[in-house]
This record gives sequence, C-alpha cells and structure tokens, in this order.
Amino acid sequence: MKALYVLVLPVLAMMFPNQIPTTSPDVIDKYLAQYSPYEMKFDASGFSDKEKTLLKKLLQASEYLDTIYWLQTSTYGMHLRDSLENSEQATKLLTLVKRNGGPFELLNEYATFIGTQKYYPGDEFYPRGMTVEQFDSFVNDLPEVEKQRFMSPYSVIRDDGKGGYKAIPFHEEYKQYIGPIAQLLNDAADLSENESFAKFLRLKAKALQTDDYYDADVAWIDMEGSKFDIVFGPFETYADGIKGVKAKYEASIEVVDQEESKKLEVYKSYLKDMEENLPIPPEYKSEVKGLTAKFVIVRDIMRKGEAIVGYQAVATNLPNDPAVHEKKGTKKTFWKNMFAARFNTIIKPVSVRLIDPSQQQYLSDEGFFQVVLMHEICHAVGPRVVKVGPKKGTAANAAIGPNYSPLEEEKADIAGLHSLAMLIDKGVIDKNREREFYTSYLGSLFRSIRFGLNEAHGKAAAIELNYLVKQGSIMYAQSTRRWSIDFSKIRDGVKTLANEILILEGNGDGQKVQEFFDRWTMMTPELQTSLDAVKDIAIDVLPQYSITW
Repeated sequence: MKALYVLVLPVLAMMFPNQIPTTSPDVIDKYLAQYSPYEMKFDASGFSDKEKTLLKKLLQASEYLDTIYWLQTSTYGMHLRDSLENSEQATKLLTLVKRNGGPFELLNEYATFIGTQKYYPGDEFYPRGMTVEQFDSFVNDLPEVEKQRFMSPYSVIRDDGKGGYKAIPFHEEYKQYIGPIAQLLNDAADLSENESFAKFLRLKAKALQTDDYYDADVAWIDMEGSKFDIVFGPFETYADGIKGVKAKYEASIEVVDQEESKKLEVYKSYLKDMEENLPIPPEYKSEVKGLTAKFVIVRDIMRKGEAIVGYQAVATNLPNDPAVHEKKGTKKTFWKNMFAARFNTIIKPVSVRLIDPSQQQYLSDEGFFQVVLMHEICHAVGPRVVKVGPKKGTAANAAIGPNYSPLEEEKADIAGLHSLAMLIDKGVIDKNREREFYTSYLGSLFRSIRFGLNEAHGKAAAIELNYLVKQGSIMYAQSTRRWSIDFSKIRDGVKTLANEILILEGNGDGQKVQEFFDRWTMMTPELQTSLDAVKDIAIDVLPQYSITW
C-alpha cells in the first residue's frame, strides 16, 4: 500500500496544487477496516426483456440522481473522486471517498483523509462558512413566503451578489440532471405492467421537476402488487448541520417480496393502539384515524446517492413530510438482503463479545428484525409537529434544528420497544420471545454507537444505553466486562425514557433537547472499554452490488 500511495501523490499534486493527501497509508488502511465488503449479487436473467429494460431505465435515473447528491454534498470531493477514478493505484482512497461522499471520514468526526479542505456542516446547501446565527439573522427579517423558501427541505441557499442571500429550489439548481431523470422515469412507467407503479413513476417525475411531492408520495403509499419499487428523491435531513432541514437525494432500486410483505399487514390495525398507548398526556398525541401503513419487504439491487454513503440502512419510514403523515401515513421499507448482511457481519460478532454469555442464547436475526420493524413503525407515532407552547403547529424538525434527527431516531427505538410490549400483551407477538427482542436490541445499540456520537443513530443509541443503565434496565458487570438486560426492569425503563423523548418532541424546544443531549450523550469508561474490545470488528457493511442480466 505505501508504495502505491507514494505513486498516487504526484498525480494528485498536479491536479490539486497544495491539496495532496495528508493522511498516512496506515490510517487509510485503518479507516477501510471499519467497513466489511459484502457482495450483493442479483440475478435478473429470469425477468422478461421489457422488465429488464424497465430496471435499466431506473438504474440509469439513479446515476443522474447520484450526481445531484455529490453536488449537494461536496463538489470538491466530487473532483477528487473523478481524479482517483483514473488511477489504478488509488483504489483504497477512491473506496473511502465514495463511501464517505467526499474526503471527510464520517466515522471519525469528519477527519480529512485526502486534501486540505476542512469539513463544513452545511455541505453545499449553504454558502461555505455560513453559520446558523447568520442564517437566522438574515431570514428573520424576510416576509413569511420568503422564510418558507429558505426553510424548505428542497432549496439551496446562495449569495445573491448584493450582500445578501437567495433560496433556489432544487428543481432549478439541478435542472440539467432532473430533466433526464424525469424522462427515464416516464419511460419506465410506459414499460410497467403494473398501473399503480406506473402512476407513481409519472407523478415522481413531475414532483422532481416542481419539488411538490405530495401526490407522488400518496401514490407511492397506495401502490399495490408491483414486482418493483424504488426509494427515490430527496428525503433525509441528517446531513444538514446548520438548520437540519435540507434533504439529500437517495435512490434504492428494489425487487419486492410480495409474500413476506403480506405477513406484516397485521400491524396496520394496531397503529391507533400504539399512539394511544404512548406514555404522554393526550395533548401530545397525534390523530391516526384513517392513516395508511404500508409495509414492503424488498431486496435492493442498487443504491445510489445518500443511500450508498455512510450509514447503511436496513429499513426506512418515508416520506418525511408531516402533511403526508397527517393525512395519509407512511411507507415502511425493509431491505432483507441488508438485514442479513448487518446481522451476520456486524451485530452478531459484536454481541458475542460484549453481551453476557447467559443471555447470548436470545440473540437472533428474527429478534433484530422485530426491533427494527417496530422502530420503523414508530417513526409514524408521536408528535410530528410541535403540540404545546409558542411553536405549536411548527414541524418538529424545523423547531428543534439539527438535534431533531438523533432525537427522532431515539424516539423510534424507544417508542418501538414500548409498543412491542403492548403487542406482546395483546397476544399479537409471541410472549415467549420477549427476551429475544430485548437482547437483540442491546446488541444493536453497540452496533450503532460505533458510528460515533456525532452520527444520528450513534448518538441516539448512546443516549439510550446511558439512560437505561441509570434506570437499572441494562447492567454492566465490571468483573466480566459484559452487558446484560434486567428483564424485570426493562419495560419500566423504556416507558420512562419514552415519556421524556416524546415530550421533548412535542414541545419543540431546541434548548431543552440540547440540555437532554448534554446530560446523556457521553462516552463512559465502561462503554469505551467495550468499544475497544471490538475495534477489530468492522463497523458497517460495504455493499458491492452487481447484476447478472
């Protein structure tokens, strides 16, 4: 590696004067060791010619979307990526740049591993260096309509050349790529033999050209019987470190498992019960009457944009638009191939080292799936808008800011466990497997914490662990350096934590959320000892997709 590294430096030095790699070969190897390569092969040879063409159209559209993602994230990193593509000696650096969406290591507090540019939490959404104070100072004096444009998930902020700023809609900023994407989606719709999928694709094509996604989102939730599905467009706001509202583009091209998806339909009828069972006063609860909960188990055959960068999701609950949540509901997608990859490659090896041997019998991939299932379901319960106080009616993420993402991930975890207990008591889920669920949850916490306390899922998991230890629901034995669940206390601990998180979301008070994080987001000596004990195990999967046509 060192010899190859030396060969690469002169090439990059010519392309980027004064911006050559600064990280040593040993550190590059250390960073790469965090990711476990996992082959995601898919055999598409059994599909008809029309179906193959449809899939290829979607894959081509995802390539254009991927370019938009890079333009949102790091144009500097994009240039570095393209230069490394031309060097056979730079394979390791190229892998890291692609995995991180730029030259900043996401699992190591955004450390620069190539070049001299420092990480900026606003990425390419804002003028580089703009602070939240500068943004608020400018926006506070604008008319309400202009404020909405600046706070839109689908706009970028640029200097206006007059000493101020302007908000440019995504469909204008990325017009040269949106046009071809829309055409490809319409072409795919023409090839689809499923009317609901075709309708959705056409509406999604239109939405990408207007940034108005409501109709497309509804059509996506209403889809029935399609062999194929996609997660496609700007969704998550995790990466916006300034206001926490700007959405990044992602794509997942998927083949649906119809039989497995149908098995999850039973959960639809319990959404209202889950909401009513939340341990919060009535004024904090949401109306769930008439909502549609769609559960889809799929295998993704390609990921692009934010979906292939950083944290590799095994499930998602979308869309994020509070208006769609209130009037329609959400769609919960589960990627079964990524479930298998994560459990076998990461969670099980870590859990075997850290969980008390007496409880390892309860670890299972099915237990892990159940915990993730409840997590995704419970993104749809609780406050999505501020329920109480001066910010009442404001979207919770806009009211709270960047801290909303880890708070929401924590809410989904804990409300999911709380709802799981209710479903066990109702006989919907086998009570004999309760210990299996809690132990698998404990194992998944360590997996998430290893992403670091600056990543949304990692921060959420650390808070949960520290809080539940304080409650006595989770225990650490100094003598064995192993963790375990106190099955007699875990339900009460979860209920208490659920109350705190849901109240924080319902109040929409960013300062109170920060105080809560300051208290519970800590790397305790016990936790650090545990992380050191598994540092030779990869932190996440590095999916390597391939398709046989």
